[in-house]
Amino acid sequence: MKSYRITRNFTIEPETEEGSYSLKEYAKIKITRAGVCSSDVAAFSGKMENVKFPLCPTRIAVGLVSESDDITLRKGQRVMLSPYTRLENGKYQINGLKNDGYLADYVYAPLHNVYTVPTGVSDDAFTFIEDIAMAINVIEKMDIEKTKYVMLYGCTSVNLIIAQLCIYYQAIPIMIDDDNSRLSIAQDLGAYYCINYVEEEVLPKLREITSGKLVDYMIIDGDICSEIGKMMSYLRKNGKVAIVGFNTSKPSLKGDFSPIVNNNLTVYGITDGYGEIETAINMLATGTVKVDSLIEQQVDISEAQTTFASLSKQSNYLKTIFKC
Repeated sequence: MKSYRITRNFTIEPETEEGSYSLKEYAKIKITRAGVCSSDVAAFSGKMENVKFPLCPTRIAVGLVSESDDITLRKGQRVMLSPYTRLENGKYQINGLKNDGYLADYVYAPLHNVYTVPTGVSDDAFTFIEDIAMAINVIEKMDIEKTKYVMLYGCTSVNLIIAQLCIYYQAIPIMIDDDNSRLSIAQDLGAYYCINYVEEEVLPKLREITSGKLVDYMIIDGDICSEIGKMMSYLRKNGKVAIVGFNTSKPSLKGDFSPIVNNNLTVYGITDGYGEIETAINMLATGTVKVDSLIEQQVDISEAQTTFASLSKQSNYLKTIFKC
């Protein structure tokens, strides 16, 4: 079996090994697709704390069953591999950070990490399952209500999925970004209000959209934004704000946070979608969430080094998928 491991900062190298696992507890999976998120790039760049090398990155993957003694799994069956490994104490670890991820030709996965997936959805689409699960987590924790305005800063894959869920639950998303091509994707996915903050003043535009009331909820992708203090002034009194993202190693948040106290704001930090994987699979399978336009690039696994090196030099908005 060949895996690609981060051996030191800014270096991914192929490694060949043959593991020994009980097929009563593990399934051998031929990986077909592995999805990249910002924590993978941060680990590659040496910016993620408490990560030990060598480490195989990528938190989520899709593949085919190669070997298993489990009667519910048959050879050649398509499955998805969970980003999370449950521990005996009721906690969980994130694959690709605390333990190896899925950037490999084959992996042995614990049976509780293996999800059968419905037909009619592409392998590429299933690499978005954690993004969808995180989006569900955001909607539920913030208790977003019908007809309320939700401002989303950054047209990242997670925020564009959250925007779709807002529309599904009859809330009103307002997308904020500095790139018209990404805002165009948001419009194509149903977001009626889109603001380019380079071309327009955000606060007057928000007042126009909301008839002067400002927004009830604000969702900021923390993977691309650290200076969030100013945005707190866009929220109504008693509003809610969520800072969302995979990369928990981001530097300290900046800005004036007095509106949190003055306007009695509630702040959430959300970094994964644990507990929402099954719901995410259902929402993808039923077409509630669409992800095809959120794919930035597809690259062969042999290009891991050059791909991660390139990603480390830019903000990661949309999805990079490895073909394994």
